[in-house]
Amino acid sequence: LDQLEKINDRYGHLIGSQALCRLADVLRVFCRAIDTAARYGGDEFAVILPETTAAAARLVASRIRSRLAMDSLQPPLSVSIGVAVYPQDGETIEALLRTADRELYGMKPV
Repeated sequence: LDQLEKINDRYGHLIGSQALCRLADVLRVFCRAIDTAARYGGDEFAVILPETTAAAARLVASRIRSRLAMDSLQPPLSVSIGVAVYPQDGETIEALLRTADRELYGMKPV
């Protein structure tokens, strides 16, 4: 979730928590029963999409970003998403997370 610290500083932690819930709601919309979405860190989530190609995963990522961009609630939310595919991008969770991190940090706003 981009800019969570700034949201907390500007609007307060209650609004920051609501922003996390808004993102969780969007993730629920786009995750199938076999998928897993979990909060991975303070502002980070991991989404596991079994039996999904890289192209399909990127489509899900695009839909998540678009849904948040269309949300009329305040503050506006955005996400930076990195995609990693097993086993092409790594065979361990650590390798997959490194790949996804490299990709998402290339798109994070400053």
